[in-house]
Amino acid sequence: MKNLLICLLMMICLAPSCQAAPNLGFYYDIQGVRVYMDHEKSEEWYLPPAQPILNERSDKTPDYGLALYRYLGRKGTSDSGSFWVRGVLTFGVERSRDSGLSAKIRKELRTKGISSPRLKSMPVSASRVTLLFADQQYSREYNIRWKSGAMVVPLDAHIAEVLWDSVQAGQTQVSVSVDETLTGVRKKEENWEPSTTSLAWTVPVEMDMTAHPDHFQRLDLGGRMKVGYTGLDVFCFDFIENLEEKLYAKIVEVAIPTTGRDLVETVTFKDDGEYRNRIEFKLAKDLEQPYRYRISRIYQDGSKETGRWQEKTGETMLDITAYRNTSDVTKETADE
Repeated sequence: MKNLLICLLMMICLAPSCQAAPNLGFYYDIQGVRVYMDHEKSEEWYLPPAQPILNERSDKTPDYGLALYRYLGRKGTSDSGSFWVRGVLTFGVERSRDSGLSAKIRKELRTKGISSPRLKSMPVSASRVTLLFADQQYSREYNIRWKSGAMVVPLDAHIAEVLWDSVQAGQTQVSVSVDETLTGVRKKEENWEPSTTSLAWTVPVEMDMTAHPDHFQRLDLGGRMKVGYTGLDVFCFDFIENLEEKLYAKIVEVAIPTTGRDLVETVTFKDDGEYRNRIEFKLAKDLEQPYRYRISRIYQDGSKETGRWQEKTGETMLDITAYRNTSDVTKETADE
């Protein structure tokens, strides 16, 4: 047994200190792309992420949108004086390359003596997306490769209203800056050591309310409430703001008092879902009576946290975003 342990320790000590990784000190610039050779295998080459560009919608217009949500409390809902504003800016971003580019890169690598080049994706440890317009700046960091698709940027009250006013006043240019950290190794004397390099991209977006009015939406949530009609707009920005890294889903139960027992409706928010849901209750209620709500969190490991029931007066808007830590929760597994 002792000899076996010694052998295992020797194998661990003699194993290579680095797994397959790009050699950041050796690369070629081919077809406008910098490709890095693997630090051990000369046939393997790494492609960095493609440059992001603003996509188009199905009607061939630029794929961006700005939504401004406002809630002003009313005497009829007993929350007069309350004021809530949030904005959401969305971009459709494409990060694909020309279908024939990989073949062209492999062909040029062959001319450099690489007989059978294989292309892999470059490891990315972090991506920082920064939104810039006028003198305003908003940034968000991703700990993984940021891919194509919708970029959803939540805006606080100040930035949301400044951007809306700027767009209303005339055409506004917004710059989306993407800074990505690429990981690999560099050789120092006789050893390979972890290292990083970076890429920076800028995507300009011309926001024009006159040319594309359907790309802009301002909704006064309290303004469409009718007496005796029960509806609730529920917002959850936890996922687009990445407030809880290991959160899988967030569930809110809303109960309104009715004769006999409470009427309960449930809404679930997930990472790939909407940040806003509308609950339409089938029964009307007295607008001056409070409603109750309870929030549950399901984490990626299967555990679940269920909060206590809370009361709220004013039924047209509920924001369940965890802007700060909450307490008084009970833990259980998701299967229970």
